[in-house]
Order: sequence, then C-alpha cells, then structure tokens
Amino acid sequence: MVARTDEQLLHDDPRLEGGEWLFRRAGQVFGPVDSRALAAMLYRGELDGATPVSSGDGAWRPVSQVPIFLVHAKKAEAGLRVEREVTGARLLKARRNRRRAVVATLAALLLVIGAVGGVLFFTRRAGQTSALLEDFGAGIRIASAARVGVARRAEADDLVEVPLDPSDAARDTRKRRAAKAAPAPGAASPGAASQGDVDGGDLVAVQFDQRKIEAAVARQQRTLAPCFRAEAGRSPEFRGDVPIEFAIGNDGRVVQLWIDEPQFRAGPLKDCLAAALATWRFDPFPGQRPTVSLAFGIGR
Repeated sequence: MVARTDEQLLHDDPRLEGGEWLFRRAGQVFGPVDSRALAAMLYRGELDGATPVSSGDGAWRPVSQVPIFLVHAKKAEAGLRVEREVTGARLLKARRNRRRAVVATLAALLLVIGAVGGVLFFTRRAGQTSALLEDFGAGIRIASAARVGVARRAEADDLVEVPLDPSDAARDTRKRRAAKAAPAPGAASPGAASQGDVDGGDLVAVQFDQRKIEAAVARQQRTLAPCFRAEAGRSPEFRGDVPIEFAIGNDGRVVQLWIDEPQFRAGPLKDCLAAALATWRFDPFPGQRPTVSLAFGIGR
C-alpha cells in the first residue's frame, strides 16, 4: 500500500497528468498505463528505476531517466529500502501468520454462508486477473503477450487463413498458379521464383523494427476485446485460449490472419477479428514480413 505522504505526492504532482506508457518486464511488454499509475507501481515495488519504459514511439529508457519519474523513482527506492531494513525477519513472519489467520477465518465464514455462496465467491476470485495481464472484463483477457517473428505457415496447416488485403490474396493466387506451371528445379533461372507469401523469399533481409511493432500491438490489441466478448455471449460453454497470428505487409497493414482454434474457422468471431485488424496500422518497412502471435482467453 502506498504511504499517505506518497499518495499526496502522486496526487499533487501536475507532471503526472495524462500520458500513457508501455513498460517491459520479464521480456514482455505491458501497458499502456497512465503516468500516475506507473509512479504508483514504483512506490509499491512492482517496478524499479531500471525498468525500461516507452511512450509508444519505439524508444525505450529506464524509468529513472524520464524526468517526470526521477523524483518518484528515488523516493520509492529509498522508502522500500527503509521498509526492508526496519521490517526484520520476525516482523515479516508475524505478518505472514496474521495473513494466514485472516485467510483461515474468511474460509470458515464462507463455509457457513453455504455451498452456493462459496462456489460463486471462488469462481469470481478465480476469474480475477492482474491489470498487467490486460483483463478486459467479462472473462476476456490477454493470455500471452505478443511475439514477433518471421515464421511461415504451410498451406496444410490446420488453421483459418483470412486474407485481409484483396490485392495480396490475388498476388498469392498468381504465385500458386505460376508455381504449378514452373519448369523443373534444375531448369529455373536463379532468383526467378518467389518463395511463400513473403515478398522476395528467405534471402530478403529482415528490416522491420520489432520493438515498434510490439508497441503498436500493445496500443491496439484492446480493439479485439469486443470481438471475444461478443463470442463469449454467443458461446457461453466455451472456456479457454484462442491463439491468433497475423502477418504485416510492407505498407504497415495487416494482410493475413490465422486463428489457431478449429471451432472458430468460420463465423462471427473470425469476421469481427478480420475487420478490427484491417484498421490497425504499423510503420511501413522493406524486406520480409513479420508475423505477430498472441492469445486471448475467454471465460473465467
């Protein structure tokens, strides 16, 4: 819990008004969170001065080097150090014992309330997720952070492939026709064949900026939540994760979507995701196309 003086400092600091930030922890990108919430996480010890943060422009630096957080990072570090020194092992053990006693008392009271009330309570508790995991409510959450790569999928993959760009779909059709009419491998001229659905094939250098793509996904991924929330209403019996993967074209638009869940090969969820992803924008880039993988969870 943030001390009263720290709460007052957070409330009175005008530099913490507005602004949104992404931060990295354990190799994953989280956010966006506003400036005041980020400062509060410093005081709670959830972040420290070395935690990389970004305003969404692709540049990352330690939070202690951002001017508006400099004082808060130092005060939080000092406060946590004092707390660790003053709170000895005996006090920590006593606190844990008190916490266990409170939990045991609550458990006993819940048993008295009755089986129905107990089931509802624990179901609600089990469905809670941290804000760091992007809980969108109604049982919809980010089950895994976005991963950026250049992996390709074969046509035989047991997935839903949805071309989002008509011109891209037409180009892929022409490539498949050309591949069928191509001469034997030994007769082809060097560099004449285009490989897969990545312009230029494997020999084209990877030139996209992974960090900028991660930041753009973090800003836009919440636009997919309504699609999953609507599907949860249509399919109340479904509980689990729905992994999706999409490819980004060189113009910065999403050009293909794969849904790694057979139940949703066709239908409203697929159509809704395709429409939402069609509005996403990334910085244009040359070279191979990246793919982005992430998963949404449905149900508590």
